[in-house]
Amino acid sequence: MKKILAILLAAIMVFSLGLTAFAEGEEENTGILLPDFPAQAEGEIYLVSENTYVNAGDTVEIPVYIVSDYTSETCPESEYILLGINFTLTGDAFNQEYMTITGVRASEEVQALNGYELIVAEARDMYCNMFGIKVADESILHQEAMPIAYVTVSVAENYPGYNEDGTQMDCQLDVGAPMWYEYGDRAYADFASSQIELWNDTTGEFDLIDAGFDILYIVSGHILQTPPVPTWQERLKAWAIEQAIKILTFFQGLNEVLLGLLPTL
Repeated sequence: MKKILAILLAAIMVFSLGLTAFAEGEEENTGILLPDFPAQAEGEIYLVSENTYVNAGDTVEIPVYIVSDYTSETCPESEYILLGINFTLTGDAFNQEYMTITGVRASEEVQALNGYELIVAEARDMYCNMFGIKVADESILHQEAMPIAYVTVSVAENYPGYNEDGTQMDCQLDVGAPMWYEYGDRAYADFASSQIELWNDTTGEFDLIDAGFDILYIVSGHILQTPPVPTWQERLKAWAIEQAIKILTFFQGLNEVLLGLLPTL
C-alpha cells in the first residue's frame, strides 16, 4: 500500500513539474528586450520614458518620469534645481520617418512644485525637442515615480509596425542632455549641460549631477506596434494545444515513474 501511495505521490509531483515547465515556455519573446521600470533607490536618480504601444495613425503622449532618492550635501534648501532634457527618437521607425515628436509639455505634478517656472517646452525639429524647468522644491529629488513631462509622438498612417524580416520595428524615446546652446536668449545657454543641475548661491555656479557617476541614470522606453488581439478561434486553438501538452506531459512523467518503481514492487 505504501508503495502504491508513493507512486501516486510521485505522479502528482511530475504532473506539477510539467505544468510549471509549460507555463515558463509560454512567455512571449518579441526579440526586443523592454527595460523594466526602475525602483526608487537611495542616492540615485532615474529619468525614465515609458514603454508604449501604438498603431498606424496614432498620436500618443508618452510620460517621462523622475524616480529619485537623492540628497545633496552642498545645496541649501534656498537654492533651486534646474532640469533640462532634450528628447529624441532613435531606431528604424524614426529612421524611416514613421514616427515624429510633435509636442512637449510639463506635467501637472511638476507644475505644482514650489517655485515652478517653465523655461522651455518645444518640439523644434527631429534633433532638438527641449524641455526645461526651474523649481525651488527639493522634493523633486525624492520621488517614487513622478511624471515630469509628456512627449507627443505622431505615428504615420503607413507605419507597418514590422520590418520586412518579420521582426518588430523598434523605436526609442531617448532622454538626452539639454541643448541650451540652441537658445541664446536663455540665461542657461552658456553653462548648463546636465539633465539635473543644482544652483549654488554661494559659488554662483551649478553643481552638476552628471550621468555616468552612479547618480543619474537614463532609461529610454520603446515605442512598438500594439500586439494583435487573437480571435476566439486562435484562443481556442491555443487552449486546446495547452491542454494536450499538459496531458502528454503528465502521462510521459507517469510512465517514467512507473517504469522506475515497478521493479521494486
